[in-house]
Amino acid sequence: MKKITLILADDHRLVRDGIKSLLNGATDIAILGEAENGTQAADLAAIHKPIAMLLDISMPHLNGLEALKTIKSLSPETKVIMLSMHEEPEYIIKSLKNGASGYLLKSVERDELLKAIRTVAEGKVYYQTDVAHTVMQSFSPDSLKETMPKKADTPTLTEREKEILHCVAEGLSTKQIANKLFISPRTVEVHRSNMIKKLGAQNVAELVKLAIQHGLLA
Repeated sequence: MKKITLILADDHRLVRDGIKSLLNGATDIAILGEAENGTQAADLAAIHKPIAMLLDISMPHLNGLEALKTIKSLSPETKVIMLSMHEEPEYIIKSLKNGASGYLLKSVERDELLKAIRTVAEGKVYYQTDVAHTVMQSFSPDSLKETMPKKADTPTLTEREKEILHCVAEGLSTKQIANKLFISPRTVEVHRSNMIKKLGAQNVAELVKLAIQHGLLA
């Protein structure tokens, strides 16, 4: 079984030690290194090309939001989960704009932390439930115009596709979406695949970003 390679980036050793303790026993995850500032995090991403990274926002030298942009340019395939004490919408939305695949609060429980890492490693997005609700309640399509290029044509989605899109943006799994909408998992997968084609996305993470760009999650 291929392990999920992971970098931990937080300026507090106690936090990093706590994360390692939480991940102890997860045989499918291998921690490749630790960074105590944004510059180190970017350097480690360039060297190791990890599958995933847990990245704090408030760090010296280069904060997490700026480091995120650098990391995505140096190692585009690395899936970055922001792990922060900040739950304000501006931090969450900026993280999404800069390329994050997930956002967790530092109060996250072990099971959800593991779920988030495994989810983004599969190319999906994961936002803690409280975080997802914050984004959906505060989101404005105009909030992302600064850093996202404009698209001339907005794809047309069916009502069912829109329902599934909102569920995907909230981080729900295929099974959870199927149960919520009373449809089969296969139907969810078909609709999701159709949306990816309509928006020209490469994966689920990009689907959510493009949907926000087009104002489809408003």
